[in-house]
Amino acid sequence: MDVGNGPSSDGSSDVDPLTGLTASARAGWAAENRASAQRLSACYDLLLECLRRDDSGAGPDSPPGHAVVDPFVVATGYVVAAMAVSTLRAESMISFAADLHQRYPAVLAALAAGRLDQRAAELLARQMATVDPEVLPQVQQDVVDDYLAATEAGERLGRHAVRDAVDAIITRYDAEGIRRRKEDASRARGVRISKGADGMSTVSAILATEEAAVLAEAIDQRAAEHAAAESEAAAASAAAAEATGESGSVPGPDPAPDYHYSKAERRADALLALVCGDSLHAGGQGRPTAPLRPKITVIAPGNDGAGGNGAGGNGACDDDGVRVEFTRTGEAALQALLDMLVTSDGASFEKVDPRIGAADDARRALRYRPGAELARRIRLRDGTCRHPGCAVPADDCDIDHVRPFDHADPARGGPTEECNLMCLCRRHHRFKTFSDWIYDLAPDGTLTVITPDGATMTTRPSGPLGVYRREHARNESRAWDRQQQRNPDPTITGGETRPEPTYWTRRAARLSAERARATGPVDTRPGGQSRWWKRNAPVFSTVEHEVEALLDDILNPPPF
Repeated sequence: MDVGNGPSSDGSSDVDPLTGLTASARAGWAAENRASAQRLSACYDLLLECLRRDDSGAGPDSPPGHAVVDPFVVATGYVVAAMAVSTLRAESMISFAADLHQRYPAVLAALAAGRLDQRAAELLARQMATVDPEVLPQVQQDVVDDYLAATEAGERLGRHAVRDAVDAIITRYDAEGIRRRKEDASRARGVRISKGADGMSTVSAILATEEAAVLAEAIDQRAAEHAAAESEAAAASAAAAEATGESGSVPGPDPAPDYHYSKAERRADALLALVCGDSLHAGGQGRPTAPLRPKITVIAPGNDGAGGNGAGGNGACDDDGVRVEFTRTGEAALQALLDMLVTSDGASFEKVDPRIGAADDARRALRYRPGAELARRIRLRDGTCRHPGCAVPADDCDIDHVRPFDHADPARGGPTEECNLMCLCRRHHRFKTFSDWIYDLAPDGTLTVITPDGATMTTRPSGPLGVYRREHARNESRAWDRQQQRNPDPTITGGETRPEPTYWTRRAARLSAERARATGPVDTRPGGQSRWWKRNAPVFSTVEHEVEALLDDILNPPPF
């Protein structure tokens, strides 16, 4: 039997399907690279057009300096509207596009030819960011040629290998460029906390190598101590069970916790223990190294009867039980809140009425600056900057009047009320004030933005108060749907309404069901031989029913 890629008995050649699929994947990769180059070129052309319009607007009729919007900010707004990306990503795309066209034309040419992907192009450009402009053309050409030669020769270099190869080329032309890049990198030191999904958040830290080594050693040591304590507890439990002759019946820690408890999870617990002490964990006996004094926001029902059962920024009861949402880090488990309260030293609770406009004041509505309570509500409602694509936290934003406040005649301008206030970062606050974009804010906080070319974007508040209101609105909608199923609107369904069950009808149905379970079904209808029922049988009148339906429509129109 002949196995291979040679000619078959009918004269046709057997081609391995993997060969065609590999060629197709390679063609798609090259097409994606060319598309990336085209997209970046479009972003750069958009930036040039914004710069041209800014230059053409200069002159005796130009706006004052405080009203000039940075062309880069204008271009970012249009990229967000065109590509449905975040503001941060749009800024990165425009900055990278400008760098490719102005500093790294050789990298752009390789990207446009489909021989280099965008991630590799970003890595190469980042490594050459501080090279002297006088030697940069030669450096980047050597870097691109070396990288393409390696990849086309079959080498698949990792990020560290690529960095080392680029630094070796830079050293031949500009050794000081590497030193300047390291100095710039040291200024990026910091810790950032961002909300995640499913009750998780991301903590990212950029530290010096020696600082990271110290932190890693401390975390690993604490994780090893926790593992050892669990192993000792498991061994003691097993010994006690064996001594009493009840082996296997005494509950205790898992004798092999590492089987299901990953090293990453242990390191997360160790990091929290380093900050808060071991009292947050079952095996710990210590107190927190620094007392916590958390401030917990409670979204509580107002006078309108809006329901709520949360203990944190936003609490709701679902299939998983009660969940808590902290203002800074998002959703968390109720047990995390209880643990934090146990280890805290004087927590404070802030109660917030979720009703729209609960903090509005007719007298303060004619003042420019909102009160502390109203400002807090706006930040709790919005969560972040409300401009499309922006994720700057609300605590770092300005509170802006959607309809401008009239300082000369406050009664004529936009009021300082919840329905006219939103959070905007300083950059987008200036952009909204001095641009020709249209902003419209709904009472529930939904913002609609219309660009000069007619594109429409919508953002919804993401803060605890905004999330609570959306969940409450959904619950009310579901309750209305259930009510409509029991008693549908006659103008919509065209049928007769079914009366709402009263206490007595529900009681009769329950008693009838109980009798049926006990003695079998009971016929509650009158017997055919009853003369009283024959004399008093109800008569159905179509005219009377139509009159009653008409009066009901006039006096009680749906949905009331």
